[in-house]
Amino acid sequence: MRSWFRDADGHWRNGWKAFGCIVLAVALMVPLMMLQTKLPDAVRRVAMQPFVAFLATLAATAFCLRRERQPLASVGLSGGLRWGRDLGLGLLGGIVLLGAVALAVRGADGYHLVPAAVRDGSLLVRSAWMMLGVALAEELLFHGYAFQRALRGMGTLRAQVVLSVLFCLAHPFDDTMAGSTRGVAMINTFLAGWMLGLCYLRTGQLALPVGVHMGWNWAMGCLGFGVSGNTSKGWWQPILHDRAEWLTGGSYGLEASVASIVVLGAAVVGLTLWKGFPSAQVSVPAVSSGPGHPPALGAGQA
Repeated sequence: MRSWFRDADGHWRNGWKAFGCIVLAVALMVPLMMLQTKLPDAVRRVAMQPFVAFLATLAATAFCLRRERQPLASVGLSGGLRWGRDLGLGLLGGIVLLGAVALAVRGADGYHLVPAAVRDGSLLVRSAWMMLGVALAEELLFHGYAFQRALRGMGTLRAQVVLSVLFCLAHPFDDTMAGSTRGVAMINTFLAGWMLGLCYLRTGQLALPVGVHMGWNWAMGCLGFGVSGNTSKGWWQPILHDRAEWLTGGSYGLEASVASIVVLGAAVVGLTLWKGFPSAQVSVPAVSSGPGHPPALGAGQA
């Protein structure tokens, strides 16, 4: 019997599956984060908090998939040569996108760069490792099981909107930021979530969104800009000029610059027009939530 919680076959509705996975992942993060702080310094430098968040999300995902008798690879963590190829392409793409934003703001006389006081090569390696953890955790949480069940339950467009909003709200926005700067940052974060969702839809794997996410954050940190409001140490230090904060991004970083809206918007348009790799289309079943709901769009129709 169909109900608000279950479908006509007695199965949990996809929306509740998505919600439950996110809640379980967050619930697991809390004790694991506390445990991570008790580890020796040498261990914590490797087992950074982003990887703890990834472990919690992976455990929640595995639990939900086990109940459906589905393998972990079904959410886009299959590994293999193709996965590595997509990861590398994404990494390059993220660096190029961030570089385009940085060049645009520099061309508008928003800042100039000076060498950092300490230029240690190991700093770049540690930063890359941390950004890999961030990308794995956030992409599995927002474009893994929850996103894919939302696709089944409400179709591509609605799933993209809901998960992009959640992706945006999960990022910190300092109350001290000017209203216009905060608004630009939120638009950019929403666009980034949409872009990363399209990366999954066009490949059927999490490798491409993980690579793009990592490349964007790592490049921004290497240039010394704040990463979503978090200070970073890179090989360079940006000296902001006396320009509007919505142009430079201020202390929040380039993600609060209008240049990011242009670049991310262009990336969204490009991914929307791109049909994906020939054998990597994501098949989204028709929405079966009851009368009045339109069928879901396929990956090539987002």
